[in-house]
Amino acid sequence: MNTKDLILEKTLKLILDKGTIDISISEIRNSTELTTGGIYYHFSDKSDIFEAIMQKYMVDYIKIDFDKIILEGSSRKKIHDALFYILHHFINGVEIESINEKINYRSVMYLLTATGYAEDEVYSIISQTGKDIRTFLTDLVEDGKRQNEIRQDFPTKNIVESLFTLYMGIQSFWLTFENYDAELILEKNFNITWQAIECQN
Repeated sequence: MNTKDLILEKTLKLILDKGTIDISISEIRNSTELTTGGIYYHFSDKSDIFEAIMQKYMVDYIKIDFDKIILEGSSRKKIHDALFYILHHFINGVEIESINEKINYRSVMYLLTATGYAEDEVYSIISQTGKDIRTFLTDLVEDGKRQNEIRQDFPTKNIVESLFTLYMGIQSFWLTFENYDAELILEKNFNITWQAIECQN
C-alpha cells in the first residue's frame, strides 16, 4: 500500500474509533508511524486529509458502476438482480486494507455527513445517483414491456417510482436499524411489487 492511502485509512479508522473528526496530527502520526513531515509531504493540512477521505470513502463509494450488473433471464430476474446489486453496493462495506478490516458504510456516512463535512458535494452525488438508478430501472421496465412481461396499462414512470421507492425505503431502514435484515425485506417487498406490475396473460 502506498503511503498516501495508508494515511487515509489510518485516519478513517481513528475517526470511526473516536466517533469524531476531531483528530490531531500527532494521533495520525502515531497511528501511521510516520513523521509529521511525512504526512505533510502528501497532504497540506488536516482539512486536505479529510477531503481526500470524503472523496475516497463517500463520493467514490456512492457512485454505482451499472456496467458491472449482470442482467440475465426474465425481466423479473433482471430487475430483481439489479435492485439487489445496488443494495449490496451499499451494505457490503468498504475494505480497509491496512488494518485487514471491512468498515460499515452506515458508520462512514453517519460520521462524515453528521459533521457537515463536504455535505453539499455528498448530497449532490447522492441526488445524481438516484437519477441514474431511475434511468437504469426505466430501461429495464421498458424492455419488460416489450417482452410482454410487464403490464402495459401502468405508465413506466409510475412503475419505476414504485421500484425506486421500494429500494430507498429498504436502504433507509438499513441505515437506521442496525439489525435490520435488508435483503429479506427487499425480497418480500419485491415479490409483492412484482405481482402488481407483471403482465397478466
